Amino acid sequence: MRHPTRPISMGMIGLALSTLTISAAAAPAAATAHHSIRYASVDACTAKDGTTTPCHTWRLDLLDGRRVALKDAMLWPLNAKGKTVKELQAPLSVSGDGESVAYFRKSDHRLVVREFHGAAHAMGPVHVMPKKALPRGVGMDDAWLRLSQDGARLVLGYSVKDGSSRARIFDVAGASETGALRAFDTFRGFSGDGSAVLVEQNTEENTTGLGVYDTGGDELARVVPPQIVAANVPWALSSDDRTVAFVTGGGTKARLRFYDAMADQAGGSVRFSLPPDASIDMIDWTGEHEVTLHLVRSEKVDRVTILRVDTRTGKTRVRDSYKVRAGTFSYQSCGG
Repeated sequence: MRHPTRPISMGMIGLALSTLTISAAAAPAAATAHHSIRYASVDACTAKDGTTTPCHTWRLDLLDGRRVALKDAMLWPLNAKGKTVKELQAPLSVSGDGESVAYFRKSDHRLVVREFHGAAHAMGPVHVMPKKALPRGVGMDDAWLRLSQDGARLVLGYSVKDGSSRARIFDVAGASETGALRAFDTFRGFSGDGSAVLVEQNTEENTTGLGVYDTGGDELARVVPPQIVAANVPWALSSDDRTVAFVTGGGTKARLRFYDAMADQAGGSVRFSLPPDASIDMIDWTGEHEVTLHLVRSEKVDRVTILRVDTRTGKTRVRDSYKVRAGTFSYQSCGG
């Protein structure tokens, strides 16, 4: 199967983690979680020649174990010439709160965000973004989507011929573009409150740069961070639009560290513990003093543990834990 196809890369693969276990790992905090969608996924089908492709339809796996088909979402993307690319799944993103999902609509190929009201397990209102969301000459197969934690903001990113990326930022409720991001390399996420975005920008000196922009596309900070920051992705941006969180080490020696992107200064750290044999797929600020980590163990299928970390004490709590369904081609977990 394939791992999550996300605008951020899998981080810290192969950490030398100890055999420590988290006591709450066997008891997910599903009862206190307000999220509705755990993850979205598409099935894998194998042809006679052995080729594996996405098939059937996007489905939403819910916290209560139920599964809902997202029938109006495009399964396969269109390339720049309007041809279907059946080797890939079409872009899709789930908001961090699990209550919104963004995708290209099957009927008219419009970019939409659908609210999902988990309490009633019912599809909610659909917000339709402006026509021609992608520029001429760019196909959906070169695009990706990312919703903010609360689903109020959406980034549509895409690659261009020189290998760099561009992006448009949308206000979901207003179904309008608020700004654009020019050349960058990797999108690292929204700030905790969705007021800014964090990107990675390689420099002409072949160093790793870090950029913070507001949702209008205006630059708030641009800096070449220390190697300890650059070498330890993924990153997460706080709601203050300047504090970047990241993790170093593993097992009992793991540390959640902080970096001030505007002052270009280290901001301290707290020690916490990571479970064995896991890699960090996502990191998000989910509160003033809370960072949430998505940990993945890859066996025949991925096992996902969502861990909340107190940024003041390092105390951890498991919010959820689940196994991705067998036979999955690709999946998109909710964010924070």
